Amino acid sequence: MRHTQPKRGGFAQAGMAFVLSQILLVGGIAIAAVYALPQGPSAIPSLRNEPRSVTLNYNWPHVITDEQLTATMTKLRPQLRHERPKINHVDHALRCWGQQATFDDPNCLSGAEMVAMLTDQNAYAAHWGDDALPLLLSGEFGPGFRTQEGESSASHVDHTLGTLAEIGIPLDYPIVVKDQAEPLTVKQLLTAAMLDFRLNQKEYEWTTVVAASYATGPTSWISQDGEHITFDMLTDRLMRQEWVDGVCYGNHRLYALAMLLQFDDQAQLFREAETRQKVLAHLSEATARLVKSQSAEGYWDENWEDASRPAKEMEAGGPTMRRILATGHALEWWAIAPQEVLPPREVVIRGAQWLVVEIEQMEAESVVKNYTFLTHVGRALCLWRGKFPHELTPLKDPQTGADG
Repeated sequence: MRHTQPKRGGFAQAGMAFVLSQILLVGGIAIAAVYALPQGPSAIPSLRNEPRSVTLNYNWPHVITDEQLTATMTKLRPQLRHERPKINHVDHALRCWGQQATFDDPNCLSGAEMVAMLTDQNAYAAHWGDDALPLLLSGEFGPGFRTQEGESSASHVDHTLGTLAEIGIPLDYPIVVKDQAEPLTVKQLLTAAMLDFRLNQKEYEWTTVVAASYATGPTSWISQDGEHITFDMLTDRLMRQEWVDGVCYGNHRLYALAMLLQFDDQAQLFREAETRQKVLAHLSEATARLVKSQSAEGYWDENWEDASRPAKEMEAGGPTMRRILATGHALEWWAIAPQEVLPPREVVIRGAQWLVVEIEQMEAESVVKNYTFLTHVGRALCLWRGKFPHELTPLKDPQTGADG
């Protein structure tokens, strides 16, 4: 708005007084508005210290035998004890194996060591060197993991935070940051992630998962855009994209929805009665598409939502790796989904047995190259036997019979 120059004399003085009074009035309103907005932690609801855990409801021996499971998981051990292990490999390995995992194989990192690398800058520097960029950075809303900046960073927004939640790390767990006397906490990481959240950001699956893990009920929070975020809104966001949109052909959205159903059972996350039914209908539709598109051999491809759509060729990895990715992720979200959205049992068995054979034939170099999504396969196969991977450790080497 442009202001004209006031006239001189008495009218000028009166005009000046009026202008000053308006400035004070507007300033007072602005200050009041600022104080009316949620400030800092008040924008975040109360959170439970211990994260929720998914309940394992299935133990289907026909999906994978004990012997097959041991052989498969032995091949997928986290052999990451070397200089500069990729952080997304450590992150995925920890999510698969859990913080309790132990290995007698000297090349493997234990669950505790992987937790340390992701939460303690000193442990991180011991593997990556003091000259490496820190994994934890300070942002506008607080601390967060460096993301999508190469091998020394996380691969997806809030993926590492989601990993900590899924393996049971409490909010008061210390986060050691370089050149800071007092440690931070996981709660500060989560608070920053929730305040920095935008409903329409590119990756939101893991923010949803971690917020639900520590939620006390049908709570909400205020995003950086002033949006009032509820778990009902988040489910709508997860369901509104095309089936294969997003990371790993859309399967992470389906996993997040299945997890939300479990946590709604535990804490009644949803405010609206119809939300749960909408999620069940969405997952049932996904299952129907998967049943229809499953190959005769048992795998799915990136066109799992519509087998008539040709699958695109990947420049690296080839069709087998693409199919392992799609199949492992599908079996993983089904493993935590309610019975009413599951496919016929033989569908799961064919998919799992195809994976077992493919992994058995994989060379060690290929396992390393494709380790991130192979961890989803390993975790899925364990869940179908009613156990978490760390419950298998330490493993017996099938060739030598020795531990690890």
